Amino acid sequence: MELEHMSYSALSRYEECPRSLYLGRVKRAEERQTWFFPLGSAVHQCVEDFLQTGEAPSFEERFYPLIERQLKIDPIDVNWLAGGPPDDPIIRDKAVELGKRCVDNAIKFLDDIEVWEVEYDASGMIAGCEVPVKAFIDIVGEHKKHGPVIVDWKSGKSKPKNNLQLETYAVLLNTSTPLSGNDHPFTDHGSIKFDIGLWAMVNPDAPNARPVKGLTEVDASALGARYQAAYEQIKNKVWKANPGFHCKFCVMAPNCLVESPGTKRATFYDKSEQDGYPF
Repeated sequence: MELEHMSYSALSRYEECPRSLYLGRVKRAEERQTWFFPLGSAVHQCVEDFLQTGEAPSFEERFYPLIERQLKIDPIDVNWLAGGPPDDPIIRDKAVELGKRCVDNAIKFLDDIEVWEVEYDASGMIAGCEVPVKAFIDIVGEHKKHGPVIVDWKSGKSKPKNNLQLETYAVLLNTSTPLSGNDHPFTDHGSIKFDIGLWAMVNPDAPNARPVKGLTEVDASALGARYQAAYEQIKNKVWKANPGFHCKFCVMAPNCLVESPGTKRATFYDKSEQDGYPF
Protein backbone atom coordinates (compact mmCIF):
# COMPACT_ATOMS: atom_id res chain seq x y z
CA MET A 1 0.00 0.00 0.00
CA GLU A 2 1.19 3.50 -0.84
CA LEU A 3 -0.64 6.25 0.96
CA GLU A 4 -1.34 9.37 -1.09
CA HIS A 5 -0.93 11.41 2.06
CA MET A 6 0.00 11.16 5.71
CA SER A 7 -1.71 12.62 8.76
CA TYR A 8 -0.89 12.93 12.44
CA SER A 9 -3.36 10.12 13.19
CA ALA A 10 -1.73 7.78 10.65
CA LEU A 11 1.72 8.60 12.01
CA SER A 12 0.76 8.18 15.66
CA ARG A 13 -1.11 4.96 14.92
CA TYR A 14 1.82 3.54 12.97
CA GLU A 15 4.33 4.48 15.66
CA GLU A 16 2.13 2.90 18.33
CA CYS A 17 1.40 -0.30 16.41
CA PRO A 18 1.99 -0.75 12.67
CA ARG A 19 -0.25 -3.81 12.70
CA SER A 20 -3.26 -1.73 13.71
CA LEU A 21 -2.77 0.60 10.75
CA TYR A 22 -2.34 -2.40 8.45
CA LEU A 23 -5.59 -3.98 9.59
CA GLY A 24 -7.50 -0.73 9.33
CA ARG A 25 -6.06 0.87 6.19
CA VAL A 26 -4.89 -2.12 4.12
CA LYS A 27 -7.32 -4.88 5.04
CA ARG A 28 -10.11 -2.42 5.88
CA ALA A 29 -11.23 -4.75 8.63
CA GLU A 30 -14.40 -3.87 10.49
CA GLU A 31 -13.62 -1.93 13.65
CA ARG A 32 -14.88 -2.87 17.06
CA GLN A 33 -17.64 -0.42 17.83
CA THR A 34 -17.23 2.14 20.60
CA TRP A 35 -19.23 4.56 22.68
CA PHE A 36 -16.55 7.24 22.87
CA PHE A 37 -16.03 7.81 19.13
CA PRO A 38 -19.68 8.68 18.36
CA LEU A 39 -19.80 10.75 21.55
CA GLY A 40 -16.80 12.78 20.43
CA SER A 41 -18.14 13.12 16.89
CA ALA A 42 -21.50 14.35 18.14
CA VAL A 43 -19.80 16.92 20.40
CA HIS A 44 -17.84 18.21 17.39
CA GLN A 45 -21.02 18.46 15.33
CA CYS A 46 -22.81 20.35 18.11
CA VAL A 47 -19.99 22.88 18.41
CA GLU A 48 -19.96 23.46 14.65
CA ASP A 49 -23.74 23.92 14.64
CA PHE A 50 -23.55 26.35 17.55
CA LEU A 51 -20.94 28.45 15.77
CA GLN A 52 -23.13 28.60 12.67
CA THR A 53 -26.46 29.34 14.36
CA GLY A 54 -25.60 30.79 17.77
CA GLU A 55 -28.13 28.43 19.34
CA ALA A 56 -27.52 25.53 21.70
CA PRO A 57 -27.92 22.35 19.59
CA SER A 58 -29.51 19.04 20.54
CA PHE A 59 -26.83 16.51 21.39
CA GLU A 60 -29.27 13.61 21.08
CA GLU A 61 -30.19 14.52 17.50
CA ARG A 62 -26.55 14.18 16.49
CA PHE A 63 -25.62 11.26 18.74
CA TYR A 64 -28.46 8.79 18.15
CA PRO A 65 -28.01 8.46 14.35
CA LEU A 66 -24.37 7.52 14.92
CA ILE A 67 -25.42 4.90 17.48
CA GLU A 68 -28.09 3.53 15.14
CA ARG A 69 -25.45 3.11 12.44
CA GLN A 70 -23.24 1.15 14.83
CA LEU A 71 -26.12 -1.04 15.97
CA LYS A 72 -26.47 -2.27 12.39
CA ILE A 73 -22.87 -3.44 12.58
CA ASP A 74 -22.94 -4.86 16.11
CA PRO A 75 -26.36 -4.93 17.82
CA ILE A 76 -24.91 -5.99 21.18
CA ASP A 77 -23.99 -2.54 22.41
CA VAL A 78 -22.73 -3.66 25.82
CA ASN A 79 -19.79 -5.23 23.98
CA TRP A 80 -18.67 -1.91 22.53
CA LEU A 81 -15.56 -0.25 23.90
CA ALA A 82 -16.47 2.30 26.56
CA GLY A 83 -14.83 4.60 29.05
CA GLY A 84 -15.44 4.57 32.76
CA PRO A 85 -15.02 1.72 35.26
CA PRO A 86 -15.78 -1.83 34.01
CA ASP A 87 -18.68 -2.20 36.45
CA ASP A 88 -20.21 1.16 35.49
CA PRO A 89 -19.17 2.02 31.93
CA ILE A 90 -20.22 5.19 30.14
CA ILE A 91 -22.85 3.78 27.81
CA ARG A 92 -26.44 4.53 26.81
CA ASP A 93 -28.00 7.21 29.05
CA LYS A 94 -24.69 7.88 30.82
CA ALA A 95 -23.07 8.56 27.43
CA VAL A 96 -25.87 10.96 26.47
CA GLU A 97 -25.58 12.89 29.73
CA LEU A 98 -21.81 13.10 29.40
CA GLY A 99 -22.10 14.32 25.82
CA LYS A 100 -24.54 17.07 26.79
CA ARG A 101 -22.23 18.27 29.56
CA CYS A 102 -19.30 18.24 27.13
CA VAL A 103 -21.25 20.46 24.73
CA ASP A 104 -22.13 22.88 27.53
CA ASN A 105 -18.48 23.12 28.51
CA ALA A 106 -17.40 23.62 24.90
CA ILE A 107 -19.81 26.53 24.48
CA LYS A 108 -18.45 28.11 27.68
CA PHE A 109 -14.89 27.58 26.40
CA LEU A 110 -15.75 29.55 23.26
CA ASP A 111 -16.59 32.63 25.35
CA ASP A 112 -12.87 33.40 25.46
CA ILE A 113 -12.13 32.89 21.77
CA GLU A 114 -12.75 34.88 18.63
CA VAL A 115 -13.21 32.07 16.13
CA TRP A 116 -11.62 32.63 12.73
CA GLU A 117 -11.99 29.19 11.19
CA VAL A 118 -13.82 25.96 12.06
CA GLU A 119 -12.61 22.56 10.83
CA TYR A 120 -9.97 24.43 8.86
CA ASP A 121 -8.22 22.43 6.13
CA ALA A 122 -4.54 23.13 6.79
CA SER A 123 -3.29 20.25 4.62
CA GLY A 124 0.06 20.93 2.99
CA MET A 125 3.65 19.82 2.52
CA ILE A 126 6.11 19.56 5.40
CA ALA A 127 9.79 19.77 4.52
CA GLY A 128 11.33 16.30 4.31
CA CYS A 129 8.10 14.40 3.67
CA GLU A 130 7.41 13.46 0.07
CA VAL A 131 3.62 13.33 0.39
CA PRO A 132 1.15 15.93 1.72
CA VAL A 133 0.14 15.88 5.36
CA LYS A 134 -3.62 16.12 5.75
CA ALA A 135 -4.89 18.16 8.67
CA PHE A 136 -8.28 19.56 9.68
CA ILE A 137 -8.07 21.89 12.68
CA ASP A 138 -11.08 22.13 15.00
CA ILE A 139 -10.67 25.85 15.76
CA VAL A 140 -8.26 28.54 14.59
CA GLY A 141 -8.77 31.84 16.34
CA GLU A 142 -7.64 34.37 18.91
CA HIS A 143 -7.89 33.76 22.64
CA LYS A 144 -8.47 36.70 24.97
CA LYS A 145 -5.42 35.76 27.04
CA HIS A 146 -3.17 33.72 24.76
CA GLY A 147 -3.57 35.47 21.41
CA PRO A 148 -3.64 33.42 18.18
CA VAL A 149 -4.30 29.79 19.06
CA ILE A 150 -4.90 26.36 17.60
CA VAL A 151 -7.68 24.51 19.45
CA ASP A 152 -8.55 20.83 19.45
CA TRP A 153 -11.60 19.50 21.28
CA LYS A 154 -11.06 16.55 23.62
CA SER A 155 -14.03 14.80 25.18
CA GLY A 156 -11.96 12.23 27.08
CA LYS A 157 -10.67 12.52 30.64
CA SER A 158 -6.98 12.69 29.71
CA LYS A 159 -5.10 14.98 27.38
CA PRO A 160 -3.00 13.35 24.63
CA LYS A 161 0.26 11.82 25.80
CA ASN A 162 2.24 13.98 23.38
CA ASN A 163 1.76 17.16 21.35
CA LEU A 164 2.23 15.67 17.87
CA GLN A 165 -1.19 16.81 16.70
CA LEU A 166 -0.75 20.46 17.71
CA GLU A 167 2.87 20.48 16.51
CA THR A 168 1.79 19.20 13.09
CA TYR A 169 -0.95 21.80 12.84
CA ALA A 170 1.43 24.60 13.85
CA VAL A 171 4.10 23.61 11.33
CA LEU A 172 1.49 23.50 8.58
CA LEU A 173 0.14 26.92 9.52
CA ASN A 174 3.52 28.54 10.16
CA THR A 175 5.67 27.11 7.39
CA SER A 176 3.49 25.54 4.71
CA THR A 177 1.34 26.86 1.87
CA PRO A 178 -2.08 25.13 1.74
CA LEU A 179 -2.53 22.58 -1.03
CA SER A 180 -4.99 24.99 -2.65
CA GLY A 181 -2.09 27.37 -3.26
CA ASN A 182 -3.97 30.23 -1.60
CA ASP A 183 -2.90 32.09 1.50
CA HIS A 184 -4.44 31.11 4.81
CA PRO A 185 -7.64 33.18 5.17
CA PHE A 186 -6.69 34.53 8.59
CA THR A 187 -3.69 36.42 7.18
CA ASP A 188 -6.21 39.27 7.11
CA HIS A 189 -5.51 39.51 10.84
CA GLY A 190 -1.84 40.30 10.20
CA SER A 191 1.41 38.37 9.91
CA ILE A 192 0.61 35.59 12.36
CA LYS A 193 2.71 32.82 13.80
CA PHE A 194 0.90 30.27 15.94
CA ASP A 195 2.95 29.62 19.05
CA ILE A 196 0.20 28.31 21.37
CA GLY A 197 -2.12 25.33 21.12
CA LEU A 198 -4.99 24.48 23.44
CA TRP A 199 -6.38 21.09 24.31
CA ALA A 200 -10.00 21.97 24.96
CA MET A 201 -10.81 19.45 27.69
CA VAL A 202 -14.61 19.56 27.77
CA ASN A 203 -15.19 16.38 29.77
CA PRO A 204 -16.42 17.54 33.21
CA ASP A 205 -14.12 15.01 34.90
CA ALA A 206 -11.03 16.09 32.99
CA PRO A 207 -8.51 18.50 34.51
CA ASN A 208 -7.71 21.62 32.54
CA ALA A 209 -4.76 21.16 30.23
CA ARG A 210 -2.06 23.80 30.26
CA PRO A 211 -1.53 25.70 27.01
CA VAL A 212 1.05 24.08 24.77
CA LYS A 213 3.60 26.81 24.17
CA GLY A 214 6.60 27.08 21.87
CA LEU A 215 4.96 25.74 18.72
CA THR A 216 6.92 28.22 16.59
CA GLU A 217 10.08 26.46 17.79
CA VAL A 218 9.06 23.04 16.45
CA ASP A 219 11.71 21.82 13.99
CA ALA A 220 9.74 21.44 10.76
CA SER A 221 12.51 19.43 9.07
CA ALA A 222 12.71 16.98 11.98
CA LEU A 223 8.95 16.60 12.00
CA GLY A 224 8.92 16.04 8.24
CA ALA A 225 11.66 13.42 8.62
CA ARG A 226 9.54 11.64 11.21
CA TYR A 227 6.59 11.51 8.82
CA GLN A 228 8.86 10.37 6.00
CA ALA A 229 10.39 7.56 8.09
CA ALA A 230 6.95 6.12 8.81
CA TYR A 231 5.93 6.59 5.17
CA GLU A 232 8.99 4.65 4.01
CA GLN A 233 8.12 1.79 6.36
CA ILE A 234 4.57 1.79 5.08
CA LYS A 235 5.75 1.66 1.46
CA ASN A 236 7.99 -1.29 2.39
CA LYS A 237 5.02 -3.04 4.03
CA VAL A 238 6.53 -3.25 7.48
CA TRP A 239 3.54 -4.08 9.64
CA LYS A 240 4.99 -5.44 12.85
CA ALA A 241 2.71 -5.88 15.83
CA ASN A 242 3.58 -3.91 18.96
CA PRO A 243 1.44 -5.33 21.76
CA GLY A 244 0.99 -3.33 24.94
CA PHE A 245 -1.52 -1.55 27.13
CA HIS A 246 -2.93 0.30 24.12
CA CYS A 247 -4.31 -3.02 22.81
CA LYS A 248 -7.03 -2.76 25.45
CA PHE A 249 -8.64 0.10 23.54
CA CYS A 250 -7.64 -0.88 20.00
CA VAL A 251 -10.60 -1.06 17.63
CA MET A 252 -8.65 -3.61 15.58
CA ALA A 253 -8.18 -6.08 18.45
CA PRO A 254 -10.86 -8.53 17.18
CA ASN A 255 -9.03 -8.69 13.83
CA CYS A 256 -5.52 -9.16 15.22
CA LEU A 257 -3.88 -12.55 15.76
CA VAL A 258 -2.01 -11.18 18.76
CA GLU A 259 -5.16 -10.12 20.60
CA SER A 260 -7.55 -12.68 19.11
CA PRO A 261 -5.39 -15.71 18.27
CA GLY A 262 -7.05 -18.53 16.38
CA THR A 263 -10.39 -16.85 15.76
CA LYS A 264 -11.92 -17.06 12.30
CA ARG A 265 -12.16 -13.29 12.10
CA ALA A 266 -8.50 -12.62 12.95
CA THR A 267 -7.32 -15.47 10.73
CA PHE A 268 -9.29 -14.02 7.82
CA TYR A 269 -7.97 -10.47 8.16
CA ASP A 270 -4.48 -10.89 9.59
CA LYS A 271 -2.56 -12.42 6.68
CA SER A 272 0.93 -11.07 7.03
CA GLU A 273 2.51 -13.50 4.61
CA GLN A 274 0.62 -11.82 1.76
CA ASP A 275 0.81 -8.18 2.65
CA GLY A 276 4.13 -7.48 4.35
CA TYR A 277 6.50 -8.38 7.13
CA PRO A 278 4.89 -10.40 9.94
CA PHE A 279 5.03 -9.96 13.68
